[in-house]
Amino acid sequence: MERRILFISESKSFLVSAMTKSLTDAKFDVVLVSPSIEEIEQVSPLPDIFIVYLEGDISAFENTLDYIKSLLTEVGSERVLYLIGNQNEIDLAYETLPRALVSFAFNRPVNMKDVINKVNVAIENEFVSTPGVKKILVVDDDGVMLRTMKMWLAGYDVYMANSGMNAIQVLAKTKVDLILLDYEMPVASGLQVFEMLKADEKTADIPVIFLTSKDDKDTVMKVLAAKPEKYLLKSMKGEDLVNAVDDFFKGR
Repeated sequence: MERRILFISESKSFLVSAMTKSLTDAKFDVVLVSPSIEEIEQVSPLPDIFIVYLEGDISAFENTLDYIKSLLTEVGSERVLYLIGNQNEIDLAYETLPRALVSFAFNRPVNMKDVINKVNVAIENEFVSTPGVKKILVVDDDGVMLRTMKMWLAGYDVYMANSGMNAIQVLAKTKVDLILLDYEMPVASGLQVFEMLKADEKTADIPVIFLTSKDDKDTVMKVLAAKPEKYLLKSMKGEDLVNAVDDFFKGR
């Protein structure tokens, strides 16, 4: 991830200038734009780090936040988003942006050292494993679901893939301890990806837990027929899903 930041702000105040200067002094390349989709589209290449400074009339950001959501969840995206604002502005932003898409929200007045530290961690920890921590690959075509799972599974090293091919690319570089695989995916279904993994001696022994949004008898029977380690419902509460994963590792 490059040290480039797209800083989106309606205000061009002294405070905004001071914040962008702090980022520049920390060796970031800052691109300052207004909350205009047309203006953002003109930025090329688009940075992977977004900071949205919310101040004043939040309606000015409404369409832009929806556009940012689409950028964060598009295929192959590793973009990260930070919000700066008062609590009311941040809460209003969450009406458009799922919380799982926001890496961190800073309340004004903000300490720029905290912002810089958070962004640096995101850059330095990109696909860096933690010794002694179990590694989990989550495979799902839904970008929001991927980020939600990563947030829930904060106690693990979580890798994300939004397709079967992407998963295979990740596994070519990283040995994981568990794969959480969406059963219902377009192009290559979860079952097809599962069969590819089991057919390759390099990945055949990695345990797989299917994730499914359906709990009808027919779907459950099809899932179980593939003989995964187990299956989990996407409708589970986050804490229940994490407990299920914890229990899986305790039993091994």
